[in-house]
Amino acid sequence: DFFEGGWANLARGGRYVVYGAADLTPAGDLAWFNVLGWVKLGWKYLWRPRVDPTNLPGENKSVMGFNLIWMFDKIVELGRLLTDLDALRLPAPKVGESFAFDRLPDAIRTFQSGGTSGKVVVTLPED
Repeated sequence: DFFEGGWANLARGGRYVVYGAADLTPAGDLAWFNVLGWVKLGWKYLWRPRVDPTNLPGENKSVMGFNLIWMFDKIVELGRLLTDLDALRLPAPKVGESFAFDRLPDAIRTFQSGGTSGKVVVTLPED
């Protein structure tokens, strides 16, 4: 599990930031009649990693979540953050796989597989 290994190796005073929770994103069709899909999702939810908040002060660690969608209406603040980020001159992220827009279902399945290395990019047609 990605969380438990990172959490176990986090130094005292360290911060663990979770960006999104794709592991609990339903894979495939979760229509009401897809019982197996719902059972798998429920199993993942019940067995997800847990952190006991009463242990955090003694370990001097923190865990937090971040989802960029909450910045959607904070245009000025987001602009400042992007300017600061751009000033870092970080290298471009690695692109693992690229898909044309008409192959969007394949791109989503690839992303949901959890077996990717790098970004999954969907390109739009030029017209």
